[in-house]
Amino acid sequence: MHIPDVLIDPRASIATMAIGAAGLAYGLRRVEERHGERATSLMGMTAAFVFAAQMVNFPVGPGVSGHLLGGVLSAVILGPWAGAVVIAAVLIVQCLLFQDGGVTALGANFLNMGLIGSVGGYAVYAPIRRALGGRRGILIGSMIAAWFSVLLAAGAFSIELAAGAGREGFFRILSWMALVHAAIGVGEALITGLVVRFVLLTRPELIEDEAEAPAGRPTRWAATAVAGLGIALGVAVFASPFAWDAPDGLEFVGAKFGFLPDAEAPPIVQAPMPDYQAPLPTALTPFDQVKTATAAAGLVGTLVVFAFAWSMARVFASRDADAERMLVDAA
Repeated sequence: MHIPDVLIDPRASIATMAIGAAGLAYGLRRVEERHGERATSLMGMTAAFVFAAQMVNFPVGPGVSGHLLGGVLSAVILGPWAGAVVIAAVLIVQCLLFQDGGVTALGANFLNMGLIGSVGGYAVYAPIRRALGGRRGILIGSMIAAWFSVLLAAGAFSIELAAGAGREGFFRILSWMALVHAAIGVGEALITGLVVRFVLLTRPELIEDEAEAPAGRPTRWAATAVAGLGIALGVAVFASPFAWDAPDGLEFVGAKFGFLPDAEAPPIVQAPMPDYQAPLPTALTPFDQVKTATAAAGLVGTLVVFAFAWSMARVFASRDADAERMLVDAA
């Protein structure tokens, strides 16, 4: 559900950009409070997996597909604000490298998928987890929150669209966005639940403060990050070329109501690999050229997202750690 350029009104773009920038700045400040190798490793790994999983559209109905947003999944592993920063890293790389989501809509996309998806989704997840308790609470809470996060993001987009286009047709667009994304949310919940279940069975210590690691088992965060990156690369290279090629929920509703921008209009910023197609020479693509180019783009994008999120975590998390060491030395 990536909003392209010139779809929402410039005033809405400016407002959401301001909200998104403030939210990202606050999220980065909160990352400072979660210093250490754990945060650095897991942010890169989580960003890589979310990016790769978002490349794999799944069928929802005739002529419409959906993909993982990943806000709740990131929040369950990292906490709500670090999860939002991870989604920001994914969105920035998708926009600048693959032309997936507009530059002028970065604020709106981050607001919808990062702040609402991670922070808002965590607000749904946390009380359910506490009420049910244990791993059952983690699993059920994450799945319910994942479904709601998609619906909330769809509603937020409808409001952003109406802010410039007026209220005419708002309730019809909102109804269709809610209907389509309620179905997409089921896929989001299932994928989130499967990943959370896998983590709880294999590495429960990755879910911070909510599952106890086996006694006496040290956690090697760097090795964990490399393993997670390997899984993400596998998804990007081997699964993304076979993604469902139908329009996603926003594109489907946009085509129905005619509010999508002109597809022939030149982009504001030309990305090097638009539509996740790496510019490979024909001689290097003996198999299906489109699928090979998609796999190559997925490989590059996953590595770039991992490095970008890892670098942000490294820079901002180390600030707090350095400050703490200075205080200890001064004392």
